[in-house]
Amino acid sequence: MYIRKLRTAFIIPAYNEEGAIGKTITSAFNCLPDCKVYVCDNNSSDSTRDEAIKFGAIVITETRKGKGNAVRKLLNFVEADIYIMVDGDNTYNLKYLPSALNYFVENDLDIMTGNRFAIKNKSYMRKGHELGNKSFTKLLNYLCNVETSDILSGLRIMSRSFIDSFPIISSEFEIETEISVFASKMKFGNKDFPTEVKSRENTLSKLNTYKDGLKIIYFILHLLHREFPLKLYLPISFFQIIVSSIFLIGIYTEFSATGLVERFPTLIVACFILMSGLLSFCLGLVLKGLVHIKYENRYLAYLSSKRYYNKIM
Repeated sequence: MYIRKLRTAFIIPAYNEEGAIGKTITSAFNCLPDCKVYVCDNNSSDSTRDEAIKFGAIVITETRKGKGNAVRKLLNFVEADIYIMVDGDNTYNLKYLPSALNYFVENDLDIMTGNRFAIKNKSYMRKGHELGNKSFTKLLNYLCNVETSDILSGLRIMSRSFIDSFPIISSEFEIETEISVFASKMKFGNKDFPTEVKSRENTLSKLNTYKDGLKIIYFILHLLHREFPLKLYLPISFFQIIVSSIFLIGIYTEFSATGLVERFPTLIVACFILMSGLLSFCLGLVLKGLVHIKYENRYLAYLSSKRYYNKIM
């Protein structure tokens, strides 16, 4: 089979998943018998590591807590042509994965995302999580066209070239958001494939609806500053200019009528806000130029990796 000529690896970040990690590994081997399965034990306090070894996985350890840290450790450690990232809680049904992999390889793609909303299943996700997921996805699609309907999905297929050009910054659950935004910026064309999900068995969710939701909001603002500066600083600039203009028009009207500037402190504040607005606009332009240069370099790294792996295939 075409896929089996490639080195395919499952990468599974896991924290306190002793009740589910074995089933997750078994599902991976049942789906792709010739693959390798790597588990990063994120400093678990239970027997996750021992269970993963017992079921045939190669296990490494990341002592720094956070899913992003575990994924970074896995991507730095694992050598493969195709990387399949999946959560260690055994909530993802992998039966659609082989056909998705065939499509991935035949079309020479760099990333695909398992869409949990493609198949209706109302039992697996809390209402708050589902609403938050869909809201974040719509927001990111508006901001940067992430081309996926499930931005927070923990099931991804990624190429070696994608991994070689992807610098992970996030340390926790924002990792999925970062992957989606990076794929959008690099214009990789993030395709969805269906996946069925189910409720957790024998394990507890590590995701806190409000705490991790706030972290993702902060991360989105950070991404806007880092990746889409004009979309952040242009509205700020316009708002500051409009506010300052309202004050200045009032002051000018008074000056025209009386010949005096009676609200001098207001004039100082208005001028300060106006200057801040102009500086925000200039900052956005400068950062946009730097982002463009940064992605030119990343794309060159991607092309270099692509050429290298095409030669040895």
